[in-house]
Amino acid sequence: MKTIDWASRVSNKTFWVAMIPAVILLAQQVAGIFGITLDLGTLQDQLVSLVGTVFAVLAILGIVADPTTPGVRDIKGEQGQEEE
Repeated sequence: MKTIDWASRVSNKTFWVAMIPAVILLAQQVAGIFGITLDLGTLQDQLVSLVGTVFAVLAILGIVADPTTPGVRDIKGEQGQEEE
């Protein structure tokens, strides 16, 4: 069984942009079970914008790299991957 490289995962902007709406949706579904209606659309948009801004600053500082930047890719040879 392969292990997940969580350090790499949490430093990826795409992970957080996908995770925030998923967690908000989960909160809405759980609240719905108890008869509570949550409208978190504005909060979701603000959180996704905040994540984008934070990662832009971190990328400028060289702490994280945007994986969509040409020349930036996953390192081959880790976790049993063959180098091409």
